[in-house]
Amino acid sequence: MKINSAANALALAALCCLPAQPPATGATLSHARRGDATPTTGARPASPTLPQPPPPPQQSPAPQTAMPQVDQWGDEFNGSALDESKWERYTFEGGGGGKLEVSGGQLRLRSASKTRAGVRTKQSFNADHFSVEAVVAKVGPQLPEAGDRSSDLGFAALTLLFDGAGRNRVEWIFTSEHTLEAWSVVDGVAERLDNRKLALKFDNPVLAVVRRGDDFLFVINKPDGAPQDAQIALQKTIKNLPRTFRVMLYGFGSSQDEWDSVRVVTAKQ
Repeated sequence: MKINSAANALALAALCCLPAQPPATGATLSHARRGDATPTTGARPASPTLPQPPPPPQQSPAPQTAMPQVDQWGDEFNGSALDESKWERYTFEGGGGGKLEVSGGQLRLRSASKTRAGVRTKQSFNADHFSVEAVVAKVGPQLPEAGDRSSDLGFAALTLLFDGAGRNRVEWIFTSEHTLEAWSVVDGVAERLDNRKLALKFDNPVLAVVRRGDDFLFVINKPDGAPQDAQIALQKTIKNLPRTFRVMLYGFGSSQDEWDSVRVVTAKQ
Protein backbone atom coordinates (compact mmCIF):
# COMPACT_ATOMS: atom_id res chain seq x y z
CA MET A 1 0.00 0.00 0.00
CA LYS A 2 1.38 3.37 -0.96
CA ILE A 3 2.10 6.23 1.39
CA ASN A 4 -1.13 8.20 1.36
CA SER A 5 -2.19 11.70 2.27
CA ALA A 6 -2.35 10.73 5.93
CA ALA A 7 1.31 9.85 5.94
CA ASN A 8 2.04 13.03 4.01
CA ALA A 9 0.31 15.08 6.68
CA LEU A 10 2.38 13.26 9.28
CA ALA A 11 5.56 14.18 7.44
CA LEU A 12 4.67 17.86 7.23
CA ALA A 13 3.48 18.13 10.80
CA ALA A 14 6.53 16.35 12.12
CA LEU A 15 8.89 18.90 10.62
CA CYS A 16 8.25 21.14 13.63
CA CYS A 17 8.61 24.23 11.46
CA LEU A 18 5.48 25.91 12.78
CA PRO A 19 5.49 27.64 16.16
CA ALA A 20 2.67 26.84 18.57
CA GLN A 21 -0.39 28.86 17.56
CA PRO A 22 -2.17 30.56 20.52
CA PRO A 23 -5.96 30.29 20.44
CA ALA A 24 -7.82 33.36 19.17
CA THR A 25 -9.71 35.13 21.99
CA GLY A 26 -12.82 37.22 21.58
CA ALA A 27 -13.21 36.40 17.91
CA THR A 28 -16.44 34.45 18.39
CA LEU A 29 -17.95 36.28 21.37
CA SER A 30 -20.94 38.65 21.06
CA HIS A 31 -21.36 41.45 23.59
CA ALA A 32 -24.80 42.67 24.79
CA ARG A 33 -24.77 46.46 25.42
CA ARG A 34 -26.44 47.93 28.50
CA GLY A 35 -29.10 50.72 28.12
CA ASP A 36 -30.91 49.22 25.13
CA ALA A 37 -34.31 49.02 26.95
CA THR A 38 -37.35 50.11 24.89
CA PRO A 39 -39.01 53.37 26.30
CA THR A 40 -42.44 52.85 27.92
CA THR A 41 -45.61 54.88 27.08
CA GLY A 42 -48.08 56.58 29.51
CA ALA A 43 -48.41 59.66 31.76
CA ARG A 44 -45.07 59.11 33.34
CA PRO A 45 -42.40 60.59 31.20
CA ALA A 46 -39.86 58.26 29.86
CA SER A 47 -36.67 57.99 31.76
CA PRO A 48 -33.86 59.84 30.22
CA THR A 49 -31.67 57.77 28.02
CA LEU A 50 -28.55 56.70 29.83
CA PRO A 51 -25.28 57.38 28.13
CA GLN A 52 -23.99 54.37 26.33
CA PRO A 53 -20.66 52.97 27.40
CA PRO A 54 -18.26 52.54 24.56
CA PRO A 55 -18.26 49.05 23.07
CA PRO A 56 -15.45 46.85 24.23
CA PRO A 57 -12.43 47.04 21.98
CA GLN A 58 -12.31 44.36 19.34
CA GLN A 59 -9.48 41.92 19.67
CA SER A 60 -7.72 41.11 16.50
CA PRO A 61 -7.54 37.40 15.71
CA ALA A 62 -4.18 35.82 16.22
CA PRO A 63 -2.04 36.11 13.12
CA GLN A 64 -2.02 33.04 10.95
CA THR A 65 1.35 31.43 10.46
CA ALA A 66 2.00 30.34 6.93
CA MET A 67 2.67 26.69 6.26
CA PRO A 68 6.38 26.00 6.08
CA GLN A 69 7.97 25.79 2.69
CA VAL A 70 9.18 22.27 2.06
CA ASP A 71 10.80 20.18 -0.62
CA GLN A 72 9.52 16.68 -1.27
CA TRP A 73 11.19 13.71 -2.91
CA GLY A 74 9.73 10.26 -3.30
CA ASP A 75 9.44 6.99 -5.16
CA GLU A 76 6.56 4.51 -5.31
CA PHE A 77 8.45 1.89 -7.35
CA ASN A 78 5.82 1.85 -10.06
CA GLY A 79 8.16 0.88 -12.89
CA SER A 80 9.57 -2.44 -14.01
CA ALA A 81 13.13 -1.64 -12.93
CA LEU A 82 14.93 0.46 -10.36
CA ASP A 83 14.79 4.16 -11.26
CA GLU A 84 18.50 4.80 -11.72
CA SER A 85 17.94 8.54 -11.74
CA LYS A 86 16.94 8.21 -8.07
CA TRP A 87 18.75 5.16 -6.69
CA GLU A 88 22.03 3.29 -6.85
CA ARG A 89 23.08 -0.05 -5.43
CA TYR A 90 25.23 0.41 -2.36
CA THR A 91 26.94 -1.63 0.35
CA PHE A 92 28.98 -0.51 3.34
CA GLU A 93 29.71 -3.92 4.88
CA GLY A 94 30.50 -7.21 3.22
CA GLY A 95 30.07 -7.93 -0.46
CA GLY A 96 27.52 -6.59 -2.88
CA GLY A 97 25.35 -8.47 -5.30
CA GLY A 98 22.23 -10.28 -4.23
CA LYS A 99 18.73 -9.96 -5.61
CA LEU A 100 17.13 -6.66 -6.56
CA GLU A 101 13.80 -6.47 -8.34
CA VAL A 102 11.11 -3.86 -8.92
CA SER A 103 7.77 -5.47 -9.63
CA GLY A 104 4.12 -4.97 -8.72
CA GLY A 105 4.81 -1.53 -7.27
CA GLN A 106 7.43 -2.83 -4.84
CA LEU A 107 11.19 -2.83 -4.42
CA ARG A 108 12.32 -6.35 -3.46
CA LEU A 109 15.74 -6.97 -1.99
CA ARG A 110 17.68 -10.00 -0.76
CA SER A 111 21.42 -9.73 -0.28
CA ALA A 112 24.04 -12.20 0.91
CA SER A 113 24.97 -13.44 4.36
CA LYS A 114 26.76 -11.03 6.69
CA THR A 115 26.38 -8.05 4.37
CA ARG A 116 24.73 -4.66 4.60
CA ALA A 117 23.79 -4.10 0.98
CA GLY A 118 20.81 -2.47 -0.65
CA VAL A 119 20.04 0.80 -2.41
CA ARG A 120 20.68 4.42 -1.51
CA THR A 121 19.45 7.65 -3.00
CA LYS A 122 21.65 9.31 -5.58
CA GLN A 123 20.49 12.64 -4.27
CA SER A 124 21.98 14.07 -1.09
CA PHE A 125 19.59 16.05 1.10
CA ASN A 126 20.68 18.99 3.22
CA ALA A 127 18.52 19.92 6.22
CA ASP A 128 18.36 19.51 9.98
CA HIS A 129 14.54 19.51 10.04
CA PHE A 130 13.11 16.71 7.94
CA SER A 131 11.00 13.57 7.81
CA VAL A 132 11.89 10.35 6.01
CA GLU A 133 9.12 7.77 5.59
CA ALA A 134 9.01 4.31 4.07
CA VAL A 135 6.31 1.64 3.93
CA VAL A 136 7.52 -1.91 4.56
CA ALA A 137 5.61 -4.34 2.34
CA LYS A 138 7.26 -7.47 3.71
CA VAL A 139 10.22 -8.67 5.73
CA GLY A 140 11.23 -12.31 5.71
CA PRO A 141 13.82 -14.33 7.63
CA GLN A 142 17.38 -14.81 6.47
CA LEU A 143 18.26 -17.91 4.51
CA PRO A 144 19.65 -20.74 6.63
CA GLU A 145 23.28 -21.72 6.10
CA ALA A 146 24.92 -25.04 6.85
CA GLY A 147 26.71 -24.96 10.18
CA ASP A 148 25.53 -21.44 11.00
CA ARG A 149 23.69 -21.34 14.32
CA SER A 150 23.08 -17.60 14.30
CA SER A 151 19.56 -16.23 14.30
CA ASP A 152 17.66 -16.22 11.02
CA LEU A 153 15.83 -13.04 12.06
CA GLY A 154 15.08 -10.85 9.04
CA PHE A 155 15.55 -7.09 9.01
CA ALA A 156 14.12 -4.23 6.93
CA ALA A 157 16.18 -1.14 7.72
CA LEU A 158 15.27 2.44 6.88
CA THR A 159 18.68 4.08 7.15
CA LEU A 160 19.92 7.66 7.05
CA LEU A 161 23.54 7.84 5.88
CA PHE A 162 25.49 10.89 6.98
CA ASP A 163 28.70 9.89 5.19
CA GLY A 164 29.86 7.61 2.40
CA ALA A 165 31.16 4.79 4.59
CA GLY A 166 28.30 4.02 6.99
CA ARG A 167 30.27 5.24 10.02
CA ASN A 168 27.65 7.89 10.74
CA ARG A 169 24.09 6.74 10.35
CA VAL A 170 20.67 6.31 11.98
CA GLU A 171 18.56 3.18 11.46
CA TRP A 172 14.90 2.37 12.17
CA ILE A 173 14.35 -1.36 11.71
CA PHE A 174 11.33 -3.66 11.44
CA THR A 175 12.07 -7.38 11.84
CA SER A 176 10.48 -10.59 10.66
CA GLU A 177 9.26 -11.14 14.25
CA HIS A 178 7.45 -7.77 14.22
CA THR A 179 9.91 -6.20 16.65
CA LEU A 180 11.46 -2.76 16.19
CA GLU A 181 15.04 -1.62 16.65
CA ALA A 182 16.52 1.88 16.61
CA TRP A 183 20.25 2.44 16.23
CA SER A 184 22.67 5.32 15.91
CA VAL A 185 26.25 5.08 14.72
CA VAL A 186 28.45 8.13 15.32
CA ASP A 187 32.11 8.02 14.23
CA GLY A 188 31.86 4.25 14.00
CA VAL A 189 30.48 3.78 17.54
CA ALA A 190 27.11 2.00 17.48
CA GLU A 191 24.43 2.46 20.12
CA ARG A 192 21.10 0.72 20.34
CA LEU A 193 18.54 3.36 21.30
CA ASP A 194 15.39 1.37 22.09
CA ASN A 195 14.64 -0.70 25.20
CA ARG A 196 14.35 -4.02 23.31
CA LYS A 197 10.63 -4.12 24.05
CA LEU A 198 9.16 -2.41 20.98
CA ALA A 199 6.90 -4.55 18.80
CA LEU A 200 3.95 -4.19 16.43
CA LYS A 201 0.75 -6.20 16.05
CA PHE A 202 0.25 -5.33 12.38
CA ASP A 203 2.08 -5.79 9.10
CA ASN A 204 3.27 -3.23 6.56
CA PRO A 205 4.15 -0.38 8.92
CA VAL A 206 5.05 3.12 7.89
CA LEU A 207 8.47 3.71 9.41
CA ALA A 208 9.43 7.36 9.82
CA VAL A 209 12.49 9.12 11.19
CA VAL A 210 12.00 12.79 12.00
CA ARG A 211 14.86 15.13 12.75
CA ARG A 212 14.48 18.39 14.67
CA GLY A 213 18.00 19.66 15.07
CA ASP A 214 19.73 17.19 17.39
CA ASP A 215 16.44 15.48 18.32
CA PHE A 216 15.40 12.39 16.39
CA LEU A 217 11.90 10.90 16.57
CA PHE A 218 11.26 7.30 15.59
CA VAL A 219 7.65 7.07 14.43
CA ILE A 220 5.36 4.26 13.31
CA ASN A 221 1.93 4.25 11.69
CA LYS A 222 -0.34 1.93 9.77
CA PRO A 223 -0.15 2.40 5.99
CA ASP A 224 -3.76 3.63 5.93
CA GLY A 225 -3.56 5.36 9.31
CA ALA A 226 -4.60 8.94 9.94
CA PRO A 227 -1.98 11.38 11.26
CA GLN A 228 -3.42 11.16 14.77
CA ASP A 229 -2.87 7.40 14.67
CA ALA A 230 0.89 7.79 14.34
CA GLN A 231 2.92 6.94 17.42
CA ILE A 232 6.31 8.23 18.46
CA ALA A 233 7.99 5.04 19.59
CA LEU A 234 10.95 6.91 21.04
CA GLN A 235 12.77 10.21 20.90
CA LYS A 236 16.53 10.56 21.29
CA THR A 237 19.11 13.32 21.15
CA ILE A 238 21.96 12.47 18.78
CA LYS A 239 24.72 15.04 18.50
CA ASN A 240 27.49 15.62 15.99
CA LEU A 241 25.63 14.39 12.91
CA PRO A 242 25.94 16.59 9.81
CA ARG A 243 23.04 18.10 7.91
CA THR A 244 23.75 16.29 4.65
CA PHE A 245 22.36 12.77 4.33
CA ARG A 246 21.17 10.09 1.94
CA VAL A 247 18.48 7.47 2.42
CA MET A 248 19.29 3.76 2.24
CA LEU A 249 17.01 0.72 2.23
CA TYR A 250 18.46 -2.68 3.03
CA GLY A 251 18.02 -5.89 4.97
CA PHE A 252 20.91 -7.21 7.02
CA GLY A 253 22.46 -10.37 5.59
CA SER A 254 20.17 -12.47 3.44
CA SER A 255 16.97 -10.95 4.85
CA GLN A 256 14.12 -10.66 2.38
CA ASP A 257 12.75 -7.14 2.51
CA GLU A 258 10.22 -5.47 0.26
CA TRP A 259 9.27 -1.80 0.20
CA ASP A 260 6.17 -0.05 -1.12
CA SER A 261 7.31 3.56 -1.19
CA VAL A 262 9.64 6.17 0.23
CA ARG A 263 9.32 9.89 0.76
CA VAL A 264 11.68 12.58 2.06
CA VAL A 265 10.31 15.96 3.20
CA THR A 266 12.85 18.66 4.06
CA ALA A 267 12.36 22.21 5.26
CA LYS A 268 13.46 24.79 2.75
CA GLN A 269 16.29 27.05 3.82
